[in-house]
Amino acid sequence: MLPAMKGRKQSELRETFRISITEGVYSQVYTSIAGPGSVFLTKLLVVLGASSIQFSILAATGQLFLVLMPLGALVTRKLTLHRSATVKWAVAGRGLTPLLGVIPLFLSDRLSLTAVLAVFAVSTALLSVSANIWTGWMARMVPVRIRGRFFARRNAILLSFGLSTAFLLGLLVDRFNSDPDTLRFVLAGLFLLAGVIGLVGLRILLKQPEKPVTVTDTPVLKLFTEPFRDRNFKKLCIFGGWWMLAVGIGAPFWQPFMIEFLNMGVTQILLYGMTSTLGSILTLKYWGRFIDRYGNIAAMKLAIGIGTVVPFVWLFVTADSLWMIYAESLLAGSMWGCVGIVTANLVLSVAPEDKAQVYSGLFGAFSGAGLIITMLISGIFMPPALKIAGISLYPMQVLFLITAFARFSALIPLSQVKEPNAVPLNVVLGKLRLWNKVKLLNLRVTLNREKKNK
Repeated sequence: MLPAMKGRKQSELRETFRISITEGVYSQVYTSIAGPGSVFLTKLLVVLGASSIQFSILAATGQLFLVLMPLGALVTRKLTLHRSATVKWAVAGRGLTPLLGVIPLFLSDRLSLTAVLAVFAVSTALLSVSANIWTGWMARMVPVRIRGRFFARRNAILLSFGLSTAFLLGLLVDRFNSDPDTLRFVLAGLFLLAGVIGLVGLRILLKQPEKPVTVTDTPVLKLFTEPFRDRNFKKLCIFGGWWMLAVGIGAPFWQPFMIEFLNMGVTQILLYGMTSTLGSILTLKYWGRFIDRYGNIAAMKLAIGIGTVVPFVWLFVTADSLWMIYAESLLAGSMWGCVGIVTANLVLSVAPEDKAQVYSGLFGAFSGAGLIITMLISGIFMPPALKIAGISLYPMQVLFLITAFARFSALIPLSQVKEPNAVPLNVVLGKLRLWNKVKLLNLRVTLNREKKNK
């Protein structure tokens, strides 16, 4: 490669990193306020008197972006440049956000619940198309050899900004917790702010470099069915659906459980989120290095092990022992940080480079479908309270217990997925044991030398 050409590529890559992280900060702040899993959306539904089924619908609706992601490949199949399409779909989705807060100011609570859920569903669907196009775009811009470290660094920066902003806004919301009428106006202002921040970030995204792609003449049906001829990709989709089925059990009720049974305010919930984010930030760099060195599958197996343990903490926590879930959040944050990198990276490592967008969209659809199914089932078929080994569990806690065992079972389909250049987890653990032995041996040698010198 000529030095001038190599220099241009490095400059383009640096510009991609810089703009992606800058725009990502705006995107993360927007998502923290009005995206899937937002505590402010949960708080709004609590104010409107939502039922357990409506909480399940909110959580399931937030995952529509996964199920509808394949539409991104359909939208761009005749386009050589994808930047404009990415931004246009995101503008449409984020532009609806202020309605989430405006609607409850003019309609009854019953009608507002239906309207808010409908607007959130449409917004999420539009943003899912944009997200899929962006994934294919980034796959072309960021080399495979550094993707793990790139996404780790990007996610760490974004999470810190998103949660810090949400925490400060949470202090504002809690000030009006005892005044429901004023609280509605405060929440309306937050969703308006989220829409503005989200749209400003998209102006920055327009400056990000992109590489043109070849227009495909592949028929639509073939475009979406051809990836399933790849047996390894089918196994990956089975794992994605299985894992998300497990995660979806009880998923709509973590925040409602904090609010209704642990009597936590928005600020306390956001503090939990910040602690979780701290766990992610402190370990993302190491997860990124681990993934680049040993592969995504080995990292995901470790994450599944952690994800199996953390729900058990929620079986024992009470309003007087909140420290337990704050300690749990550090471990859970590290786990979800790893999962975030793996889910963005594993499908790209399995997919042919020219089909990364289609593969990513289909994998997202399978994963999202699994998550939505068990989220809805959790709300419709809420189990009764249960007493196990002298421990009384609320219905929500029963779901938390079930999800722990379901998550562990996801190791079964993951073990069938093949990743290029991946190192088996048993080999990784063997190397770590050997490294620890060498380190211990060196320590003993050092101590013996010190004794002789004395």
